[in-house]
Amino acid sequence: MRPRARRIVKPLTARGYALVRPALVRLKLDRRVKYLYEALYWRRRKADEHVLGNDWYEPLFTTRVGLDREAYAGQRVLDIGCGPRGSLEWADHAARRVGVDPLVPVYRRLGIDDHAMEYVAAPAEQLPFPDASFDIVTSINSLDHVDDLEVTIDEIGRVLAPGGLLLVVVEVGHAPTIAEPHRLGWDLAARFADGFEVEREEHLEFLTDEPGVGASLRRRVPFDHDDPRERSATLHLQLRRRAPGAVAAHETASSETTSAPAATT
Repeated sequence: MRPRARRIVKPLTARGYALVRPALVRLKLDRRVKYLYEALYWRRRKADEHVLGNDWYEPLFTTRVGLDREAYAGQRVLDIGCGPRGSLEWADHAARRVGVDPLVPVYRRLGIDDHAMEYVAAPAEQLPFPDASFDIVTSINSLDHVDDLEVTIDEIGRVLAPGGLLLVVVEVGHAPTIAEPHRLGWDLAARFADGFEVEREEHLEFLTDEPGVGASLRRRVPFDHDDPRERSATLHLQLRRRAPGAVAAHETASSETTSAPAATT
């Protein structure tokens, strides 16, 4: 969808969804409608593109978030809400690379069996892995898609090994939609406080001429908190999993909190 069309259609969709969502929740149809909507979206993308590309994922997981490619070497990596493009195809030096998404059965009909990474069909609230199974967990533009954010946070903490890295990039401040039922805010890092230390936090503008968290990371326009307009923005977090029983640090000086840059492309 072109940027101008997206600016018109998304708010209309959000307003319409806000009207019908209470009835869908009451009838326990909200999750089914969301999955159908997302499955339709990816079928349209496949029809338009023929081959669902993934060339841009490596910088999105590395240089644009200030990480080196070697940070993933020999690591067990889990990408939550991975989609069907092959988000971890670039990470062929990882010990294990797994994408988890409830729509994996749909994605198999879109060509994911051609990928080298593993795909597992499961919601983020029920990750089918033993405790401490992964060294790195990533969530790129997916935390606002989950059904239950608090349960998802608990599950991430369970499967991430002590000392492991959690990378989050997500759109905040948008109205709930069919596919994105949560309106997340700048307080997201605080919701991980029980088991994680914040190592990095960035607040970036969500650009009207080039919407998307990827564009925000690439162009790195600092979010203007003095501007009172309600609008979408991009939040980038890197959190370190504390060992069980470890006490949160009282000093926050070591945490890097910025409204912009520091990464290179």
